[in-house]
Amino acid sequence: MPLTRNIPIAVLLLAALPSRAEEVVYGPDGAPTVVQRKLHAVTGRWEAVAMLDAAINTALIDQYGGVLGVAYHPSEWLDVGAEALLHRTWLSALAVNVRSHLPARTPSSNHCSATPYTGCKDEFANDNQLRYGAFGVARLAPIYGKFNLASELSVHFQAFLLGGAGVASVHRESINLCAVAGTDTGTQDQCPAFQSSNAVKGVGLVGGGFRFYFGRTVSLRTEVRGYFFPSSYKETNDLTDPATGTARSYLAVVATFASGLSFLF
Repeated sequence: MPLTRNIPIAVLLLAALPSRAEEVVYGPDGAPTVVQRKLHAVTGRWEAVAMLDAAINTALIDQYGGVLGVAYHPSEWLDVGAEALLHRTWLSALAVNVRSHLPARTPSSNHCSATPYTGCKDEFANDNQLRYGAFGVARLAPIYGKFNLASELSVHFQAFLLGGAGVASVHRESINLCAVAGTDTGTQDQCPAFQSSNAVKGVGLVGGGFRFYFGRTVSLRTEVRGYFFPSSYKETNDLTDPATGTARSYLAVVATFASGLSFLF
């Protein structure tokens, strides 16, 4: 009989254990020691973004522009969307300096067959100008947290990885290979035009970044991105004959840093 009377009490104690485990734990300052819940839910919402960006790994080319995009959040940790990229590009001060010190064009005495060779040069790689493009993009955002800028001001953030693919217009203007055959012993107009090309290429995209929430609608977004696409340069090009040289293929990478505002609606 005593054991039977104690059964209801034991059941009530067991039921109370989960609720006690879920209690919020507070620190010495009275704030929760962990983020108890996500303050700004995004499931089922759309997001528009506008960012300014700049290339950070192209010493021969300056590239500045912006990114516009729209995405849908099917869950708290995933969004998918489309983006457009537009860059203004030009040769950097380093590239201009290289051109100003190019040697005079003289015929090769050995047809570029010996090393070291006279009258032949290798073209510079990494001179790609990524001008504009369109991409499909997905973001995985498994990390959500907050930090305190002051005792009364908490900033919620979300860290994410991104990936995507698309097409882009890539302009190439050689730094040191002339597009016009001939010789010139001068130093100012020895190359009236440089070899160049324009192509629409498939481009892969990877990167990562953060959203810093300023209320339910507006957030600051920062990203580091890498755009990957095939490119090439020429080796042992006779400076007096643009048709010479051996093309070498490689995977070009244009890395950018972008920052701007996004709007949930």
